[in-house]
Amino acid sequence: MKISVAGLALATALPMAGQAGTITGWNTANVAVGDAVVAPDTSGVSVVYDRDATDPDKVTNGKIYYAAPEAFNPGLEVTNTGYTTGQGTFDGCILASSDAECNSGFQSGKRFKEHLTDTGPVDLVFDVTADDTDSLYQVFHRMVNLTGQKLESFSVQLGTGVGSAFTASTSGDGLSFSSTVKLGPNDEAAFSQYPFGLFGSVEQPNPNPDFTLGGFFDATARSGFNLTYGEDTLASDGFYGAYGDIFGNWLDRSSTPDGLLWDYDGDGSADPLVMAWDNGTEWEARRGIDDTLDGEIGVLSVKDVFALDPDDWKTFAYGDTDGISEFFKGIALGQDIIEDLANLNLNYAIALGSNFVGTSFTLRVETTPVPLPAAAPLLLAGFGALGFAARRRRRRAA
Repeated sequence: MKISVAGLALATALPMAGQAGTITGWNTANVAVGDAVVAPDTSGVSVVYDRDATDPDKVTNGKIYYAAPEAFNPGLEVTNTGYTTGQGTFDGCILASSDAECNSGFQSGKRFKEHLTDTGPVDLVFDVTADDTDSLYQVFHRMVNLTGQKLESFSVQLGTGVGSAFTASTSGDGLSFSSTVKLGPNDEAAFSQYPFGLFGSVEQPNPNPDFTLGGFFDATARSGFNLTYGEDTLASDGFYGAYGDIFGNWLDRSSTPDGLLWDYDGDGSADPLVMAWDNGTEWEARRGIDDTLDGEIGVLSVKDVFALDPDDWKTFAYGDTDGISEFFKGIALGQDIIEDLANLNLNYAIALGSNFVGTSFTLRVETTPVPLPAAAPLLLAGFGALGFAARRRRRRAA
């Protein structure tokens, strides 16, 4: 774990304002902002530090990732356009710096991607301006475990300052996580979940009603961390759903298992379908193909894919290329890690009151690694063990 020994002067030496109710933007004084990206398949990162980015003793535990054409530098932005959904009425949102808007639809690229590169705190600072109103901001957040370790828990906390100068927000100070919004399938103030393609039922609430295939690992229910709500802290409290039963703890990307993936749209613009996975001893197929399902014989589409009943899951030895090709006849498979197992989506809102005294606040993420000795990682097949073409995602790599 990397923890700073010096705070960030920028957030503690600022003059105090009388009132504040509007978030004006991301304060990047403790950030080395990444380069601009324009061409498709290019990406960048804005590295977040524990003090001013020019300090030679700075330490980083995270970065904001962005990739064109879905998102652009610096990777995160604040929008102050109000909108109303079934989840609440918001004055704006914190989202990826992209063409997406706060109320854009499913898979529109709204979530900013926070890559956690070590287990120390990561502090994002936001500027605010004096205002006599109370404001509510929805946050579209994704955390990616790149710490090199499995994680057993995490927290998201509000406060001021960064590094060792961080001061936690307190009750009634005008800065809090909203308790009035109704997010997710259970109308919660905050919740987390792993991506829908891995865990989730086709029944409502389905984030993509045009998609009629349940999650690969569990086609009946979503999965993620339970969250304990506090006015100034959201803390994980074990898993709900199947993720914890299968993997034990939050996987680092380097420990995610390989999958056999179908790029069903043919251009890499959508997340590929996981058709089988390396379960540690062999390939296990949990999905099948039926050319009659979409009503168009001879042309395979995503609607021809169906979830196998657990009793019908099919296994193949690592070297059984012919068997796998016959079982998935008609589609081209690529081998890659199932990287979404390292990606956790967070959904919450920040309430900023007119009584908040200050010119900035901090959104801090902290994680707790699995205590050593950690559980043994999955025994994964070597890359390319089957001879399937390597398929690296281009647009949704985080």
